[in-house]
Amino acid sequence: MMHRAKPSAGFTLVELLVVMGIMALVLVIVLNARPKAAATRIAVTARAVGATLQLARGQAMASNAETVFRIDPDKLQFGLPRSMQSLPRGMTVAVTVAETERVANIGGIRFFPDGQSSGGEIALTLEGRSARIAVNWLTGEPQLNR
Repeated sequence: MMHRAKPSAGFTLVELLVVMGIMALVLVIVLNARPKAAATRIAVTARAVGATLQLARGQAMASNAETVFRIDPDKLQFGLPRSMQSLPRGMTVAVTVAETERVANIGGIRFFPDGQSSGGEIALTLEGRSARIAVNWLTGEPQLNR
């Protein structure tokens, strides 16, 4: 009668090394993906702000009436007075606008029916990534710079 060896209750050194290697690979992927996620979020947010600025300019020209774009760095909101949107949590916002367009800490960029604006600059920062949207006062055109 042959006796079978009892199966081992533990793991071999090779099995442990393979599992640790897989865990290290997953950690590297996660750490490398985080900056890309921040870069994507900042790019998407900057485009959304730029598109809203274009919308405000278009509305002013189409309605033949002034339209004001607002951005609130404290509440992390931006948009037109009746349709404010949220910025991502953790984002830092710096706003440079004409003194007449600042109410408390809320910045505004006014667009006129002829396409011109009061001008200004919005700087967005998230996890070391940044984007800047500048609005030319003469043309009213927003320009995205990263």
